[in-house]
Amino acid sequence: MSRLRVAVVGVGHLGQHHARVLAGHPDVDLIAVADARIDQARAVADKNGTRAVADYRELLGAVDAVSVAVPTSLHLAVAGPFLERGVAAMVEKPLAAKSSAVMAAAARGSSTGMPCALNSLSGSVS
Repeated sequence: MSRLRVAVVGVGHLGQHHARVLAGHPDVDLIAVADARIDQARAVADKNGTRAVADYRELLGAVDAVSVAVPTSLHLAVAGPFLERGVAAMVEKPLAAKSSAVMAAAARGSSTGMPCALNSLSGSVS
């Protein structure tokens, strides 16, 4: 069985933990971490043995799944292009500020058959 190619977009307070957990999973190949703050991305990438990018769009077409931990106002803008390309997206909570945006995200995922899952590491961050 091949390993799942995953990236983390947004590696601040919560996203750095997404990267750590994914990097340690035996069935995951953490392809990259992305953050607009490239120094933060590099620091997290170095800790987790992967590469850093400043623009998440560089990862489109390179991953099987993505973990999105950017500010809430950007969740759907970041997750959407991945979902549209058939990439499963796990998005940190809340998915969006308005229920209409949540429904739009669900529609994007269902149109490609890809899940858009909601995640929260809040209770398990150490």
